[in-house]
Amino acid sequence: MSSRPTCKPKFPGWKGDNPQVSTISLFHDDIWDFSKENQNPASDRSAKRMSWAFETPDGSRFTKPRFRQMLIAFKQFLFGLGWHPINAAPLSASTLISVFRQTKRFVLHLLKYSNPVLRFRDVLPHHCEDYIGDLMRSSFNVGYKYHCLNALEKLFVYRHVMQDAMIIDPLNGETSGKVLGCAISSLLEAQTEVIPDETLGLLVRASIDYIDRFACYLLDVSEAVEAVRQPGRRLDANSSGCLRLHSPSSYGLSGTKLEQGVASLQELNKELCYLQTACFVLIAFSTGMRVSEILSLKEDCCEIQAEPGQADLIWLHSRVFKMQGVPEGRRAKWIGGPVSARTVTVLERLTRSTRRRTKVRSLWVPIAALVFKPRDAGALKGDTIRYRLDVFVTMLGLKDSSGRPFHLHPHMFRRTFARHVARHDTTNLLALKEHFKHVSLSMTDLYVGSDVELWQLMVAEEENLLFESFEKALRTERMAGPGGSRLKKTIDAAIAEGRLPKEFRGEAGQYLRKRMIRDLVESGQRIYPCAASNYCWFRPEFALCTQEDYPLLKRCNPGACTNSIITLEHKPHWEKILSDCEDLMELKPKAEPYQRALRDIHAVSCKILRGLS
Repeated sequence: MSSRPTCKPKFPGWKGDNPQVSTISLFHDDIWDFSKENQNPASDRSAKRMSWAFETPDGSRFTKPRFRQMLIAFKQFLFGLGWHPINAAPLSASTLISVFRQTKRFVLHLLKYSNPVLRFRDVLPHHCEDYIGDLMRSSFNVGYKYHCLNALEKLFVYRHVMQDAMIIDPLNGETSGKVLGCAISSLLEAQTEVIPDETLGLLVRASIDYIDRFACYLLDVSEAVEAVRQPGRRLDANSSGCLRLHSPSSYGLSGTKLEQGVASLQELNKELCYLQTACFVLIAFSTGMRVSEILSLKEDCCEIQAEPGQADLIWLHSRVFKMQGVPEGRRAKWIGGPVSARTVTVLERLTRSTRRRTKVRSLWVPIAALVFKPRDAGALKGDTIRYRLDVFVTMLGLKDSSGRPFHLHPHMFRRTFARHVARHDTTNLLALKEHFKHVSLSMTDLYVGSDVELWQLMVAEEENLLFESFEKALRTERMAGPGGSRLKKTIDAAIAEGRLPKEFRGEAGQYLRKRMIRDLVESGQRIYPCAASNYCWFRPEFALCTQEDYPLLKRCNPGACTNSIITLEHKPHWEKILSDCEDLMELKPKAEPYQRALRDIHAVSCKILRGLS
């Protein structure tokens, strides 16, 4: 019996095979273009294309014949990730391009040796050790390092879809997270920072000034200038006369940066760019939307839903792209607020003339055409927004702790939004969690639209705040309030009797406090920040506000409830309460119930402040 000839696997690109890799690109093309597959408005053109003709360390291009074997294998690797995944879903176009960039870093490392490695098959352990060592010593953030290692891990996993694959395991059987030396859960924390409260306050107040104080004047001047433009022509010197048609004083701008108005068309254009950036800041801050979702906002995106007996609900309609599996994303909506509604109104007016001229419905079209000759323009991209934010921060003079201009990234607003929801609306978040687990998604939709990831981020921030609140309560030496006095006596007694070390409240006791907090949380104990007045170490059997499973902040009685813990960070709040109370008492109100209430408030405030002295 004759044996059947063995068939070699047919790899993509093998013997002239040239499969389609995107709507407009083939396997052997020097550029893989995924513009049709990735319509995310936050991504610029370079983020939607893979250019295989990148420069190599010797100054040539990767598409030269000497690199052909590695080039084909590299393409086969990405083709496998996107079209023939192993125990996973196919990677989206945007993720595929990220893996391309991360793997390209390893390829360039292999080509920089005096005897360059021209095939993955020839990679030796020391090549991988050198690469990983350089990566770990670099200043890249932990998230980027993880993704580079993960690309290396995938390169070995997908060796069977490549003609010329690596023989050795570059990570020696370890996972990317293990090599990096940290848990995957800590990566998200490292990738995005929270905007500090002081910086956030200055940023938001300045943005609100632009929307509520400057917008009307700037838009009136802008429209007057546009009215004299000749069709298809650039603005000339005569157009600058329109700048003087509107007096800043009539807009209440005395004492502001615009009290003298704008002196030139260039200055008008600069201020309009600041106005558009302020709009982005306020929408990002008030909704927690991703940059791609904000840049997908179009005219008429704002819906106001009237609720009998309640404040109106304001929804922003857009599209969500992440993990949606469709190039154009899916429709979704986000809860906003009055600030969001006012901001969208300003954006619609700011971009009206450009949208009409270019027939683009996006609210994020360029507005530089005010100075230059009108031209067709699509929506702004993520890189433009990041640049605009840097310019806006520099203009406001916002600095970081080292005195350098504060680095503001669009995604920081999302994390900051989640933290502030968790900080200032803790009890509603607990109710939200219960509804999410046991009843329906309706309440989740009320808070975060279709963005379940944002809800998860808010829950994570709640847990962070829970640990921070426990830490502050356990380490402070001065506390007031019924619960604070009791806790202080308990800890003081435990230290005096030797059940806790003397350094329990200091840096040396940090490890013991963390272990204690972990035990408290696992046993079901919870401590909640109650606005600026106090913490609530919640025990339902002693609570004055409720008999349910969580506190009601609007019924909090911090001076009387035995769950109330007041620390030094709450002192400014109680100093203001005392000062306001004394001011009212000096007015000598005649009503006895009012006098009695003021005396009670004064006595409680004094007692609390004595406890913090």
